Amino acid sequence: MINKIILIILFFSLTPIAAQQVWYENSSQTNNIRFSNTQKGLFTTDETNPETTGINTNASVSKFVRDGQENSRIIFDLSVPITDLTSNTIALKAYTSIQTSDLNTTNSRIRLFLKNSSIGGSSNLYIQANFSEGETWESFSFNFDQETIPSDVLVAGGYDQIMIVLASGDTSGLTSTYYIDTISGSFEQPLRNALFLSGSWGVRFNLNGGYRLDNSSNDDWVAGAQNIVDNLPAVGHVITNFTHPAHGYYYTLRDNPYVDIANEIHPDMVPTFENEQIILDVIDVFKNSGKKVILYLNGAGPGHLQGNSDREFEILAAWENYYTTEFAGDEALAWRTLVKGYLERFQGLVDGYWLDNLGNLPGELSDFIAMIREVDPNIAIATNGNSTYLTDENGDVLYVDTDATDDEDPRDYRIRNFVINDPYMDFTAGHPTPLGQGAPPNSWAYEEFIFPLIAESPWGTFDGNKDAIKHYFCPIRDRWSVASADLVFETEQAYRFVRTLTDVGAAITYSTTITDGSITDDEMAIMEAINDRIVQTPKPDYIPYVRPEGAYLVGEILSVDSNDYFEKLVLYPNPVNQNFSLSKEISSAVIYNANGQEILKFKSNQASFDVSKLVEGVYFIKAYTATSEIQVFKFIKQ
Repeated sequence: MINKIILIILFFSLTPIAAQQVWYENSSQTNNIRFSNTQKGLFTTDETNPETTGINTNASVSKFVRDGQENSRIIFDLSVPITDLTSNTIALKAYTSIQTSDLNTTNSRIRLFLKNSSIGGSSNLYIQANFSEGETWESFSFNFDQETIPSDVLVAGGYDQIMIVLASGDTSGLTSTYYIDTISGSFEQPLRNALFLSGSWGVRFNLNGGYRLDNSSNDDWVAGAQNIVDNLPAVGHVITNFTHPAHGYYYTLRDNPYVDIANEIHPDMVPTFENEQIILDVIDVFKNSGKKVILYLNGAGPGHLQGNSDREFEILAAWENYYTTEFAGDEALAWRTLVKGYLERFQGLVDGYWLDNLGNLPGELSDFIAMIREVDPNIAIATNGNSTYLTDENGDVLYVDTDATDDEDPRDYRIRNFVINDPYMDFTAGHPTPLGQGAPPNSWAYEEFIFPLIAESPWGTFDGNKDAIKHYFCPIRDRWSVASADLVFETEQAYRFVRTLTDVGAAITYSTTITDGSITDDEMAIMEAINDRIVQTPKPDYIPYVRPEGAYLVGEILSVDSNDYFEKLVLYPNPVNQNFSLSKEISSAVIYNANGQEILKFKSNQASFDVSKLVEGVYFIKAYTATSEIQVFKFIKQ
C-alpha cells in the first residue's frame, strides 16, 4: 500500500541575515523569480496552508502534487543569472507529515539544483538535505560557496534556473503533496514588473478622452466594463485608456496637480469633473474582479496633431503658448510634468502602461521612462518604438509573397518579430505590422515563424540586463477600433492564438472594438467562445495550425517545370527542425545537399518528410508528380 504523505516546503532565511533576499512568496505575491514549469507533477498557487501554527504562519501557499511518479521537480527562472557562487546560499524551511519512524533515505530527501536552461544536466550543481524529524518544521541551508561554475555554464550566461527535486531516487510510486511558500537567497533578484501577464489573455476597452468623452458620456462605459467582467471571467487583463487612443491631447482625467489644463491650456483636452469619474469607475470594476489594468498612453503629446480640425489647431497653439511661457520653451519638460500629474493620480490603481507613438515623443525616451519610474518603480511598461522583422540565415528580411490562393494584395509583407529591443520595456508592445501595410494580424506567417520562437523563449532580455515578457497585441478587425470593418479572426483561430501563447507563459491582447460603451456583439461572441473553453478542465484542444493553401514566402519556391498543380504546392515550415510538409501529395522526391549530392529519397506518395538525420545546412528537394513534372524547393535544416 502506498503511503500518502504531505510534505510542506517553505523557502526562507535560516537566520535574520541582512544579505538574504526574498525571491518568491505566494502569500505576499512576491515574484522576483518566476515559476517556469514542473516535471511529473502539478503546481498551483493560492492554496491554504495546512499548518499555520509552526514557523510558517502565512495563510496562502503554493502546492505541488506528485502522484506516484519518479524524479518530480519544480523549476523557477531567475531574473538575474548566477555567475559567481561566492557566499551564495539559498535557505528553506520545510515540514512533512510523515512520522519520524517512516522517514527513509529517499522520501526525506530534498535536492536543490542550479541549472542553465540551455545546457544539459551534466553541468547542473546541487546540494542535498534530508528531514531528520517528521511532523515538524525544520530549517535547511544550501550553501554553494565551495562549488565551481563550469566553463560552459559561464559561456552560456550562468545559472538561470533553480530546480527543486523532491524525494529523488524514490522508486516506490510515492504519492505526495508539497506546499511551497517562500524562496530566498543571498543576492537580489529584481522584480519582473510584468509577471502578471505570464499566461494571460486580455481584451481592450477603448475609452474616449477630453471633450469626446463628454460627447459620449451617455454611453454606459461602466456597464460595458461590467459586461466584460460578467461574460469573460477568464480574461486576466484589460487595456483601457489614459489618453484618447489616436490623439495624445485628449485625457480621461480632468484634474492635474501640476497644471489646470482646462484654464491654462485648452478646455477640450479634458472631460468635465463629473465625467472624469468614468475612467476611475471603469478601473474599479476591473480591479474588483481581479483583472489587471493597463493604460494606453499616446506619447506624442499635444504638439503632434493627428487631425486637422479648427479645434485641434487651437489646442496646438494653446499648448505652444503654454510651454513657451511656463517652461521657457522646453516642450519635453512641460509634457513630462503634465503626464506625471496624471500618473500620480493613477498610482496604485493600474498595473501597467502601453506607450504608443514614441517616434513623436517630445524629448528623450530615457527621460520619459525615468519620470514614470520615479512615480512608480514597479509599474509594467511596453514601449511601441523600434520595429524588428524576421530575417533568414543571411540576415535578409523575409517577405510573405501571399497569404493564400485568394490573396489579391500584390504587396510583399515583412513579418514583425517580437523581441526586447530597448532597455525600458517589461512587455512587448506586440503591435503587428500596421494594418494595410503588411502581414495582417492573423497571418499564417506569425503562426509558423514567430509563435514557435515565442514558445521557445516567452521571456527575453535587452543586452541580458532585464526580463520582459513577449506579448501579442492585435486588432480583431482589418481596421483598428472601427466597428464597420471586416473581422479578420474567426473563433477557431482566435482560440488557437490564445492557447498557443498562454500555454507557454506568453501573453495576448485582442484589440476589441467598443460601440456605445461595450464590446461589439460579434467580437464578444468570439471572446465568449474562447472564455468558455479556457475555463474548462481540461481545456478543449484547438485545431492545429496548417499553412493555408497557396501561402508562401518570397523566393521560397524555385520552379523548374511548373504547372497549375505545382503553383499551389508549398513547403513548410522553412527552416526545418525535424520534419517538413508539402501542401499536396507528390509521387516521389529526392533531397540534395548544397553541392548537388543526393542525400535522401522518398518514393511513396506522401506529404510529410522526416529529415531529422540531416545535419544543419541548406538543401534542395526535387519533387515529382505522377506524370513526372518537376519542381525544386530550397530549405534550411536547423
